[in-house]
Amino acid sequence: MIDKAAILIKKAALEFEKVANPIFAEYDLTASQYKILKFLYARENHSARLVDLEKEYSMTHPTAIGLVKTLEEKGFVTRTTNPDSARGKLIVLTEKADFMQEELLKLGDAVEDKLTERLNSEERAQLIALLQKLLSSN
Repeated sequence: MIDKAAILIKKAALEFEKVANPIFAEYDLTASQYKILKFLYARENHSARLVDLEKEYSMTHPTAIGLVKTLEEKGFVTRTTNPDSARGKLIVLTEKADFMQEELLKLGDAVEDKLTERLNSEERAQLIALLQKLLSSN
């Protein structure tokens, strides 16, 4: 039995992908693409800078660019000039993404439920609190 937190966290992340990807595939999305949409849904004006995505998910610049480019090709986001910085771009949800928000967020909840189905509500809250504490130093 594995008793190292780092390995178990990585295995949990892989399990998330395994559970989530088939669910999101119906909408031509991956779990990683959904995470970007969910982040944008939670933001004021449904927009963010690329660096915001990189920081939120501890991803590299090329990874973030690739995800945004794919979402743009699928019609979920556009890139527009940032009014606060002429050199910068904002990633903005499209009408298509806005229209699908409720449905996609429900799918995200279904993934969460599936992933944590063996936990009771107290255990789920404890897991979330421990993971937040672990990640708060980053």
